[in-house]
Parts: sequence; structure tokens; C-alpha cells
Amino acid sequence: MQEGALPRPSISAEPDTVIPLGSPVTFHCRGPAGVHAFRLERENRSQYRDNYDVSLVSPFLSEATFRIDSVSEDSAGRYHCLYHKASRWSQPSEQLELVVKGTVADTEASGFDLL
Repeated sequence: MQEGALPRPSISAEPDTVIPLGSPVTFHCRGPAGVHAFRLERENRSQYRDNYDVSLVSPFLSEATFRIDSVSEDSAGRYHCLYHKASRWSQPSEQLELVVKGTVADTEASGFDLL
């Protein structure tokens, strides 16, 4: 880590990273206290959402949530979080792979388990 670099955030998904088609999922992004905003990005940074509604969950930990009310086939993919603090963006978190069950791609990947 370079001098003065911000610590990397963490990302998790609730209830899980494997979600049935049409079900909700909530991403939790966590970073240090004093975060101004969190950003949830899709792979290759092609799509993102910013959340300025940051909660302080402990004296040292901030969190923001991002909810998808009904996951679709397009919701599947890799996500990561960043945060904005002290006029700069952090490095991205580790990637989280969201799998949507019940899609055509899911059926093809799992073979004939549906029989």
C-alpha cells in the first residue's frame, strides 16, 4: 500500500451471493469512519451507483447499502465498492460475484440438474 493510501473497503451481499431470479439482494459496503460517500461499481466500472447516506456503525466503521429489489439476469456479475474520503477515492474492494439462479445461463451452466 502506498504512503497515505486509503484502506480498502469491504463488500458483502445479503442474504447471499447466490440469489433466485426476482428476489432482492442488498450489498453492504464498509470503510473507515469519516467516509463521505460509497460507490458500488459493476465489473469494468461500466455501471455504478453512489450513496451519500452513510451510517457510522462503530467509532471506526462506516457503511452504506445498495439494494436491488428484484434481481434479473442482467444483475449477475462482479461488483466492488469504493468510498470517497478526504477529497479522493479509495482503491476498490475485493470483487464479489453475484449469481442469479433460475436464468438461462444458470441452467446451461448447471447441466441437466433441473430434470
